[in-house]
Amino acid sequence: MPGFEQVRTSWVASDSVLLDRNGEPLADLRLDPRVRRLPWVSLQTLSPAMREALLAAEDKRFFEHSGIDWKAFIGAAWQNLWSRSRRGASTLTMQLAGMLDPALRLPAKGTERRSVTQKWDQSLAAIELEKHWTKPQILEAYLNLAPFRGDLEGIGAASQLLFGLGPEALTRREAVILAALLRGPNAKPPVVTRRACALAATLNDRQLCPAIGELAQARLNNPRNTPRFALAPQLARNLLKEPGLQLRSTLDATQQRALIAALAREPGASWALLLDNASGEVRAWVVQGSAPELPDPMTQRLELAQWWTPFAVAQGLADRSLTAAGLVIDGDTVLDARDARAGQRTRILSLRTAIAGRSRGALRNAIRDPHAEALNSWLHDLGLDNTDTPAVSPHQLALAWRSVTSASSFVAARGLPLEAPQKRPAMQEAAFLLQDMLGAPHNGSGFRSSWLFGSSDGQWQIALGNSDRYTLLLGLRSSPSPDFATHALLRWHESFSAVQKEPSRPPQASEGLVNGIIAFEPPIEPARREWFIKGTEFSPVMLAALPYPARISWPQAGASYRLDAITADAWALRADAACAVHWTLDGKPLGQGAQVRWTPQTGRHQLRLLGPRDEVLDALEFSVTP
Repeated sequence: MPGFEQVRTSWVASDSVLLDRNGEPLADLRLDPRVRRLPWVSLQTLSPAMREALLAAEDKRFFEHSGIDWKAFIGAAWQNLWSRSRRGASTLTMQLAGMLDPALRLPAKGTERRSVTQKWDQSLAAIELEKHWTKPQILEAYLNLAPFRGDLEGIGAASQLLFGLGPEALTRREAVILAALLRGPNAKPPVVTRRACALAATLNDRQLCPAIGELAQARLNNPRNTPRFALAPQLARNLLKEPGLQLRSTLDATQQRALIAALAREPGASWALLLDNASGEVRAWVVQGSAPELPDPMTQRLELAQWWTPFAVAQGLADRSLTAAGLVIDGDTVLDARDARAGQRTRILSLRTAIAGRSRGALRNAIRDPHAEALNSWLHDLGLDNTDTPAVSPHQLALAWRSVTSASSFVAARGLPLEAPQKRPAMQEAAFLLQDMLGAPHNGSGFRSSWLFGSSDGQWQIALGNSDRYTLLLGLRSSPSPDFATHALLRWHESFSAVQKEPSRPPQASEGLVNGIIAFEPPIEPARREWFIKGTEFSPVMLAALPYPARISWPQAGASYRLDAITADAWALRADAACAVHWTLDGKPLGQGAQVRWTPQTGRHQLRLLGPRDEVLDALEFSVTP
């Protein structure tokens, strides 16, 4: 016979459990298909009702005998001799010996009982166990090794998976049912009820029988292989590889629940990833609308349109080839105003304005070639090893964003506190500038910076950004609605408020930054205060070499505007101009200067922008509807 400690330490649960950072279960995964076991249960944590029911059903004189109950043995022999009904006399110790020694186990189906030789050997083994094990150890091992129903083995699995209770919470109602199952683990509910009611009567609790019948009928044949915890099933499949593990992760169960609730209103598939800015640890990992057994969409690569743009801007700021006030061309250069109506309209704007307006044309002209060696090396340092493919996984994207905006070391976080940060060049000033251009206060919740990524196939919108404490990625299945990008960003802000209750603070400027007033000539943008990395600051006045003398910036060519959608009495018609200009509307003089006021009227209108010699610099048509 093995020793008690040997039996207990060799016990392996069939399930592994993923825990949050505070030890709360997040998800469980069954990894042993042969048997369903849960962690070993100590006798001290078992409810008194279960011990009482067990001893009443299986071994009334357990604490009196030394392995064999001779009174029960003689009574059983007499009854078996003179009666057709068969009665066993195995003590708990004898039954445990049969569980521990394969040679003493019950024969295979087809024969009812052990042979006389097996019974004799079982009795000797029980006496040997009693010499080396204490009574509490025998009880504890028996309850953990006993088969209860189907593939359930041990009191932990039986109580949790049949009744949803821990072994310490079992009442007499559950206890007598479990004790009755020891005689016939797979008996039908009426048979189990009859045996359990008889046991309750033995314990002077006959009135419990109706409740016993209801519970047995409701729970004994229910599915028993469903997960007990389902807060992070996808991450559990990524991390749990061996049975019996209790794996503590970096996740926070409260924040995990908050994001699950925030995404519950989305009709399609969605996912969210929350990172701690200071450490890079994963605080929440939510995947909705995807079966756990399917590949985790958080780690699957998606083709996202110009996903490298914010990272390339950060690189340009860090190596001082870009500044927030630097001027870029939005679109293709147009040298003649007459060509502007036929193709893409072109304007000059600062990098800050391009970032704030997410102007793809301007940003494409501002950043370096996305296939350049320097940028590829920079992206690789951020964990974006995508030199061979235009695709990137949401997981990679979020880790890189957190690393850039928090000016911290890159951490290849997977939800476990095991990975060491990888060193890379510091970029504290660039991180501040990027967030300062991207971010804004939001509804009293503090400062947040964000970016929207759309998949090339139009199926996904990804909102990604950060506060002072966290980085949050939110992926939503796109809908045909033209406002879905706005919806995704709104849902991102709502989700952020659910995981960070206190207002977030704006980034703090470091000593490597300077702030000064900058103006543009001609005034393509209003004068403002601007941040620069030391050594990149401009003279107070920036000259904008416009590729055209002047152009109309609002209204847009061919646009239709609703009259009741504008609350102002007069509209402001605007132009980007490098010379003196004046306006005509429908052939009549309207005013002069880069901006004029006009009281709107319904109908279709022809607008012209004229130079000092009345030459036409730009012209367009637009309409106003009621």
